[in-house]
Amino acid sequence: MSDFWDRLTVVFIVHNSISVIRPIAESLRNAKNIIVIDNASSDGSADLVRECLPAARIIHNPDNTGVSMPSNMAFTQVETEFVLHLNPDTTFDDECIGRLVADMDADPKAAVVSPLIINANGDHEIDVMGPGEITHRKIETPPSGPLCTWYVCGSVWLWRTDVLKELGGFDPNFFLYNEDVDICLRTRALGYGLILDTEAVIHHRGGASEHVSYRTRWRKDWNLMWSHFYLVAKHRGRAQARAEALRRGAGFLASALLGMLLLKPKRVVGQLARFAAAVRFLRGGPSWGRIGWVAPQPYCNLRFGSGPR
Repeated sequence: MSDFWDRLTVVFIVHNSISVIRPIAESLRNAKNIIVIDNASSDGSADLVRECLPAARIIHNPDNTGVSMPSNMAFTQVETEFVLHLNPDTTFDDECIGRLVADMDADPKAAVVSPLIINANGDHEIDVMGPGEITHRKIETPPSGPLCTWYVCGSVWLWRTDVLKELGGFDPNFFLYNEDVDICLRTRALGYGLILDTEAVIHHRGGASEHVSYRTRWRKDWNLMWSHFYLVAKHRGRAQARAEALRRGAGFLASALLGMLLLKPKRVVGQLARFAAAVRFLRGGPSWGRIGWVAPQPYCNLRFGSGPR
């Protein structure tokens, strides 16, 4: 069999991720085609990428634009059969990636295949969705061998490039979180398969690529909730999303006030961030760092320009 690394391009994003670059570079020591997007890092991440992966193409993004937009920028430069899109705080061996490529060869209708994730505690992380669902859930016992599902996690996943481009990549209105759920839903709508192969294994440190300050926590919780409401609006309708944002927003505010009384600053920051995201969504505002909406992706029932009112 020819070298599977010749058939794929690795794409990942760094943002102040210097602590995880050497491990991921070791996992990619045999990779032939690598595109790295530096999302305005201030810790020398780009320089370390250049040192550890001298053959990589580095795209310098002047602003931190999240995951979707910079990933799409990289996808336009891919000329190989497959795209290996991953988080920089993951590690794996060649056998894992070779198995993912073999899975794709075995099923021409598969658009994407993802491995089993083992987290920093050594536990399995398996999230799946069923038909008609938009929220993934964990299962405890790993199934044996490849499994067809309606959702695969984007920590490390191998995409068929022509399908990824047919989809238009990620919806750029997602800054962080749920862009993976959305693209999985759109992929299934086009009739392609999604595969989870539990015989291929990666290790994911989960959040280790950036220091968790109060500012980082605010951004994480804000984006987690805004993207959820946007996902619901896109795939279930605005009315349902607005009702949920109103209900949950009130709960976030009450929880933040209770956190103040209990002198729990982390809780206060997280809940206020979620409340602020609900308010912005209800007012029709776009996601984190955006000053306007971006053109819609396929299978989107929102009209952009005014937001999900």
